Amino acid sequence: MSILVGNLLVALGGVVSAVLSLAWGLLFARILFSWFRPDPPAGILRKLVGLVYALTDPVMDRTRRLLPFLQVGAFDLSPIALFFAIGFLQRVLAGVLTQWGVSMLA
Repeated sequence: MSILVGNLLVALGGVVSAVLSLAWGLLFARILFSWFRPDPPAGILRKLVGLVYALTDPVMDRTRRLLPFLQVGAFDLSPIALFFAIGFLQRVLAGVLTQWGVSMLA
């Protein structure tokens, strides 16, 4: 039974890590889009930009609301806080799940 649970925890750690990596990539794309302002008239790029904004807006808005001091003049430093949070969760949460699973397998 512990082998099954161990394997599930290792797999869950991998899934958590992959989801957080995807979140990191979406946030990075959001930053690039905000710097270069792609405004295609139609097509796949317009849908991609809209999707990235739709997925990142709720988290960005919540971060700005919880940490208003991260907006310094015209600069919004909330993505940096989110990068740190994603990195922390990836190392701690995914790492703990994976290590816990591995320790059950040994």
